[in-house]
Amino acid sequence: MKEQQSEGYCIYCNTLIPQKTMGKHLASHLAAREKAEAGENAVNFCHVEVEAGEFFLHLLVKGSAKMKVIDVFLRDIWLDCCDHMSAFGHRNFKVSMSYAVEDVMEPKIKIYHDYDFGSTTRVFLKGHKQYQLIQKGNVTLLSRNEPIEIACSKCKKKPAVNLCAVCTTDIDYTYYCKACSAVHEEECEDFADYSSMPVVNSPRMGVCGYEGGSIDVERDGAVRRVKS
Repeated sequence: MKEQQSEGYCIYCNTLIPQKTMGKHLASHLAAREKAEAGENAVNFCHVEVEAGEFFLHLLVKGSAKMKVIDVFLRDIWLDCCDHMSAFGHRNFKVSMSYAVEDVMEPKIKIYHDYDFGSTTRVFLKGHKQYQLIQKGNVTLLSRNEPIEIACSKCKKKPAVNLCAVCTTDIDYTYYCKACSAVHEEECEDFADYSSMPVVNSPRMGVCGYEGGSIDVERDGAVRRVKS
């Protein structure tokens, strides 16, 4: 899929912000929260950015939680199809699922997460600043990219809702709107059998048996519009 400029909504002000400036935008809100919530009840939370090309997440994760909680969240929102194995990694040191998030996701640190060691989906995590906050839960979704706009490969106009996992171009899958999906089903005997897969808001789209996540499902489906 051709990489596009992604945008996402800020959880705090509901403003649509470009991917490249979202981290800085959220930092201003988190700094204001830290100032307002200063006190003995505040605990350490880590601002973690996750990206895979145009797909991105910004998370607020309790510092004392284990890295496993991030693994579970990524599986639930982006990755899990058949309960494959997964792992964090860094070229210079080991990243265990049992390590505390605050000890791994220090500011400016960059690690990766691999899901499925056969048809691997790799995403990258970056540590931003850590904050002393009063916050419930281990993981809060601060922002996620809005569904990527993908046009139908056949009519070039309508939003794609399916892809064909066996009919590909030189660089990508072929994508079909609802009407063109019906036409392609007549042309490709594999489409109705197994190769039709939904367009979803995830870097795992089109891989193995992935059909979408169980978190933030309202933003997990095909985009509702296509840029002219």
